[in-house]
Amino acid sequence: MKKRTLFCVLLLSIVLLPVDAKSIDVIPRPVKMTENGQMFNLARGTSILYSPGLKQQAELLLSALSPAAGWDLQVSEAGKVKSNVIFLKLDKTGDIKSEGYKLSVTGKNIVITAVDGAGAFYGVQTLLQLLPVEIFNKQRQKNVTWNVPGVEISDAPSYPWRGMMLDVSRYFFEKDYVLRFIDMMAMYKLNVLHFHLIDDAGWRLEIKKYPKLTSVGAWRGEGKDRIGGYYTQEDIRDIVAYASARNVEVIPEIELPAHVLSAIAAYPHLSCTGKQHEVPTQHFISRDLYCAGKESTYEFLQDVFDEAVTLFPSKYVHIGGDEAVYDRWKVCEHCQKRKQELGLETEKELRVYMNKRIQKMLAGHGKIVVGWDEIIEEGLTDKAVGMIWHDKSKAMAGTAAGHDVVMALTGHTYFDFPESAIPGEVQAATWLPPISLKQAYEWDPMIAGLEPRFRDQVLGVNGCLWSDQFIHGPKLPRINAINENRAEKYMDYLTFPRMAALAEVGWTPQELRSWEEFEDNMRTHYQRYDQAGYGYRIPQPKLISKEEKNGGFEITLENRVEGAHLRYAIDGVPANVHSTVYTKPLHVENIHDFQAITVVNRRQFSLPLYFPKKYEGFEKYGELLAEWTPKDIRGITFGSFEMNATGKINKNAAYEITFIFTGGAYRLDIESVEVFKNGNKIAEDVHSGFTGSASQNNVYKFDIDEYETGAAFTIKARVRGDLGNDSHGAVFIKAK
Repeated sequence: MKKRTLFCVLLLSIVLLPVDAKSIDVIPRPVKMTENGQMFNLARGTSILYSPGLKQQAELLLSALSPAAGWDLQVSEAGKVKSNVIFLKLDKTGDIKSEGYKLSVTGKNIVITAVDGAGAFYGVQTLLQLLPVEIFNKQRQKNVTWNVPGVEISDAPSYPWRGMMLDVSRYFFEKDYVLRFIDMMAMYKLNVLHFHLIDDAGWRLEIKKYPKLTSVGAWRGEGKDRIGGYYTQEDIRDIVAYASARNVEVIPEIELPAHVLSAIAAYPHLSCTGKQHEVPTQHFISRDLYCAGKESTYEFLQDVFDEAVTLFPSKYVHIGGDEAVYDRWKVCEHCQKRKQELGLETEKELRVYMNKRIQKMLAGHGKIVVGWDEIIEEGLTDKAVGMIWHDKSKAMAGTAAGHDVVMALTGHTYFDFPESAIPGEVQAATWLPPISLKQAYEWDPMIAGLEPRFRDQVLGVNGCLWSDQFIHGPKLPRINAINENRAEKYMDYLTFPRMAALAEVGWTPQELRSWEEFEDNMRTHYQRYDQAGYGYRIPQPKLISKEEKNGGFEITLENRVEGAHLRYAIDGVPANVHSTVYTKPLHVENIHDFQAITVVNRRQFSLPLYFPKKYEGFEKYGELLAEWTPKDIRGITFGSFEMNATGKINKNAAYEITFIFTGGAYRLDIESVEVFKNGNKIAEDVHSGFTGSASQNNVYKFDIDEYETGAAFTIKARVRGDLGNDSHGAVFIKAK
């Protein structure tokens, strides 16, 4: 309990006071919240009452309270409401909106009032955040006083679609993790699980009429390297039911016409060529599409959707629709014949024809098509939902054309990107800059300039967790022998705390949101993650000030994690869990010798806060690609120096890289530069150059004309020290 709340209790005040963000830290922030100075004590004698229709929500509340508190509270349908109860009340006569709720906590009772089960469930989620953080633990917690501060809350979401995408195609996550992910979403009132089931790298949905989709398409690799899996139809029913109880709608994504190599590997006749393929073990975007000219393609898709729609009660089905390359269609006799019969001029028009047929097919089941923004950009006339991922102006065009849109902008919602570029950060997507927690929070889904009449067509927000990093090589494998799934820990790290930020973007009105308050409220949420067993990224110490003083710098830090502490080093060595504890502003002579970390415990600590040396005056050479030190140089024998260029090569263009010597006893000799995309060499520049106290021919050039989003680019240089390996420098890259 926070000091201010305790002070109010001692005063026994019943005056409504404005909520202090530091005393009550509910995320997403409620629309209206005031403290009343009272306190409810949850104890063994407390009972849970519910209105008819809210039994499921009452039982979920019991299952949330019992493990940590150690009591099986009595649960019953409401009769006469007495004291010391938690009452879930259904009331459709007031002004509460769908999914909204009112929560009243007094010294006598807790009352959650809603017009539907969703609102009651969300009131419960707020109540859990008002309790001590230990309530999220699944083990009995002794010596905890289960007090709830007195509040009056009136709350409802800003947007009806508050979603997260989980990519289970590139890496298969077991059903248990999917259920756990739903719990993580529900904690923050997210209500759409966008389930990315199909892609080039794996087909994860059992279709009984086409067993090879899972016997072949759900697996990749050979022998001990064979990995994969799929969800049986019974698994899907379990997932959907579990999600539904927590007000999470499961929307399947069944890709077409691209990202379907897993289906083509199982049934080659679905492609234009009929060639046998293997499910890929390395990430790339296949040019093999479903053949748009063969009628058998549509018969297959009809069969797939006929089975799929019986498993997913959502009114939406996501069909993907992005990143199709038409090379195969252009030379396919079936596609060209279909084009001619329809009087179409381009393959793009053929794709629109295919999308319209699928849309009609799904409309027959009462379903609305969702797709990446390409589907609404390219000519669908019947209403669809466009998921806007890379160009927010498409939301303007899409809504004007009568479509709904969901905002999933890459720079704010793609959580497969790291939070930072700090050395030691986990491997993650690099084709765009990192997405910090602040970037995940500070944006408005309502596009500026959108006409008021179209605003209801902005349904909400969707975060995206792609797992293609798992097929850039043998990354984060499951170790069956010790039952460890590092992939799940990795996804937790990418998810939290940014999913909390997304939740507030989708729930709390824009005018009530504040980054400073959100950052402050997050302090105790890391403890909730610990109690619940969720992984997360620990924030670095926050730099409050850095002032030049007495020939050095005075540094003031702030700890952003309740229950953690800061440790620092000022001697140029990395800070660790045994370094000096930070207690007050400190003096540092050399700013580059300073590091500080947030320490939760000896196994959990943050990446360092530090002040890197910057390359000044090198802007004309482009951006930093890599640095070399003596350990990268063999000496006088040429060896390979490998550089990760993913994200630096980000379009088709002519590129040049420049080697710049920054220090050491010997110059660097360069023999050649080779460029690889997904492990295949695509360009090279072979000539002799060097850089040292003087430089000559130290610029290497190459062209990229087959860039693919998500592709991994590597540059390998053949280098040596002319007389030894004592050489330091940097390599810069720019597109001409």
